[in-house]
Amino acid sequence: MSIISFSENSEGYLIPLEDQKALCSFENPIEEAEKWVAQQNVTISNEIVLLGLGAGFHLKALKEAHPYLKIHVIEVRDQLLPIYKKQIQSQVENYSCFQSLDALLASDAFENIIMKSLPVYFMRSSWGAQEDLFYSLWKNLTGRSVYAIAKQFANLGVEIDEGTLSSLQQTEKPLSIKEATDIIVNSDSQVAKENRGYFETLRELLK
Repeated sequence: MSIISFSENSEGYLIPLEDQKALCSFENPIEEAEKWVAQQNVTISNEIVLLGLGAGFHLKALKEAHPYLKIHVIEVRDQLLPIYKKQIQSQVENYSCFQSLDALLASDAFENIIMKSLPVYFMRSSWGAQEDLFYSLWKNLTGRSVYAIAKQFANLGVEIDEGTLSSLQQTEKPLSIKEATDIIVNSDSQVAKENRGYFETLRELLK
């Protein structure tokens, strides 16, 4: 994991830096956060996931603009939360820190987010030097990874056989449910054949 350091800006705020790169605007973190919040459509749910705490100004702005929201914050660097609590003077009610994808997948938080299909939001600058890890977390939390898609089908009572999973794993891009369904419908495996009618109906509904 990269080294986190902090530098004070002209307004007296401590700005976190990872590998010397700021996790938010160094000069105007509050203005940046408010602009980010204004661009987000959070009307689709009263419970969301914020992927990346960063400096936390965007979380503060989000809470102030939408006080009714239940926000689950997921971070990968445990050095950031103490500074957020001290500087922003606000608690984070639903906070989890996972330093690997495996840790996320084994967590109750992941099960809850996938089960509820919670929308995931992020401010890209807060990811810093951890973009690859955050991107992997995002794919799984939004149901676009092979593992997450298998989870969603399992929640519907439909298991995906190992052969079809292997076919799904051949793509690196984030998968939609429709793309995964297309692969399963075209699979020659016995389990896929037994459930083909279900998946063909699902595919039609997703057109």
